[in-house]
Amino acid sequence: MRVNILSASFNASAWRLLPNRWDFIAFPLILCLIAMGVVGYHQTMAPISVLKAQAISLDPSMLPGYALRTTLRMLAAMVASLLFTLVYGTLAAKSRRAEKVLVPILDILQSVPVLGYISFTVTFFLALFPGRVVGAECAAIFAIFTSQAWNMTFSFYQSLRTVPRDLLEMSRSFHLTAWQRFWKLEVPFSLPGLIWNMMMSMSGGWFFVVASEAITVGNNTIALPGIGSYLAAAIDQRNLQSVGYVILVMALVILAYDQLLFRPLVAWADKFRMENTMSASEPQSWLLDLIRRTRLISRLLKPIGQVLARLARIPTRLPALLASPKAASMHGERKPSKVIDAIWALLVLCLTAYLMFRVIAYVRTGVGLPE
Repeated sequence: MRVNILSASFNASAWRLLPNRWDFIAFPLILCLIAMGVVGYHQTMAPISVLKAQAISLDPSMLPGYALRTTLRMLAAMVASLLFTLVYGTLAAKSRRAEKVLVPILDILQSVPVLGYISFTVTFFLALFPGRVVGAECAAIFAIFTSQAWNMTFSFYQSLRTVPRDLLEMSRSFHLTAWQRFWKLEVPFSLPGLIWNMMMSMSGGWFFVVASEAITVGNNTIALPGIGSYLAAAIDQRNLQSVGYVILVMALVILAYDQLLFRPLVAWADKFRMENTMSASEPQSWLLDLIRRTRLISRLLKPIGQVLARLARIPTRLPALLASPKAASMHGERKPSKVIDAIWALLVLCLTAYLMFRVIAYVRTGVGLPE
């Protein structure tokens, strides 16, 4: 009898591990994503002499490969922008003293043209990875990063500053630490707006693809394989047919990004929206529904979700520097010292005056004061 029970239990467990029909539909998509990453990695680690030997071809059959390279660059830039947003935006929102410095710096950074960053970062990345394509790839990714990160950071910063007070009070009643409150309350509250800004930032990155993939160092120009380089070559040769091809491929890539990345994120993050009334139509995603209906893939992804949930529940107490003023006042913490605030303001003013002096001195070396 006991053997039969164990056998039935084993069969039930084995049945739960068997893929269903939705798994067979999702597996090819996952394999394609893995293949894209592997191919992109091998091409990135190739010697830079390969780029100099292979000119950009206007053959339409090359466009799928170029589209893959551009897609991976923009995805890498988006990941870097997201990490920058979480760190920089959090520090600016939770520290009054850091906010006085970080927000103006961010405002200045977003006003600098993308070409301005390329002019002084290309040499750095090429020297960081000498003789490798990865140096030029990092320079291109950084250029795209500068067209995405600032908008996302401002959105996340504003969301952290506008977390409702009643939700903060509830987090206090649950005795959440600053780390737990960040991942359980503040990040979910910010997600809907952040995802929409990610979509806008990704769209803005397309304007700088051409500039980021054609890197000039001295008298040498390094053309990275991609949609931007293809478009630049087509315009240079006045080949309108190739321009039409690249526009079509760009539309397909944007559609793929929407269906495979942003639409699932929007549908998943809809549960975090803070609204008193339900929306007329909830966002839907066929890919998210497909993943939820799978059996084997869902079980494989479940441990990853459990690990992330446990990391978010770690009772880590962050330094007082990262405690938001609103949360600190609710927890009854003492008010910051006015003397320290005055010293900090004086240091910021001195640093600003020094930087202005250095800028003026540098400008005067090439331009006279009357000019």
